[in-house]
Amino acid sequence: RKSLGFFAEAPVKGHGTGSTRGLFERAATPGDAQYQASAEVIGNPHNQTLNVAVQWGIIGVAALYAIWILHLLLFRGDGLANWVGLLVVVQNVFTSLFNSHLFDFHEGWMYVIGVGVAGGMVIRAQQAGAKAAEAGS
Repeated sequence: RKSLGFFAEAPVKGHGTGSTRGLFERAATPGDAQYQASAEVIGNPHNQTLNVAVQWGIIGVAALYAIWILHLLLFRGDGLANWVGLLVVVQNVFTSLFNSHLFDFHEGWMYVIGVGVAGGMVIRAQQAGAKAAEAGS
C-alpha cells in the first residue's frame, strides 16, 4: 500500500533513483510502535514493477516492460540458446512479482549475464543463417 501511495504522489516520472528507502523511512510508524512490524523500515517494496514505479514513474515502468518484451522477442525460436534465454527472462518476469531481482546484486547480474550470453549466441546464429541464405541464393 505504501508503494502505491508513493507512486500516486509522482506517477509520471517518479521520485528519483534511490528514493525508495527514504520514502519508507518517512512513512514509518513513529512512537510506541517501534517494536512492531509496522515500524520496520525497508527499502524494497518486494515487487519489481512497484520498485521501478516509485523511483521512475510510469516512464520507468514502460521502459522495464519494453526491455522484458524485447528480450522475450529475441528468444523466439528453437535451439539451446533460445531456450536458456527464454528461461532466464520468464523466470525474472514471474519472480519479479514477489521480489525486485534486477536491483539485487546477484540476481541482477545473473539476468544480465544470462540474457547477454544467450542473446549473443542467438544473434550470432541469426547472422550466420542470414549469411548462409545469402550465399545460397
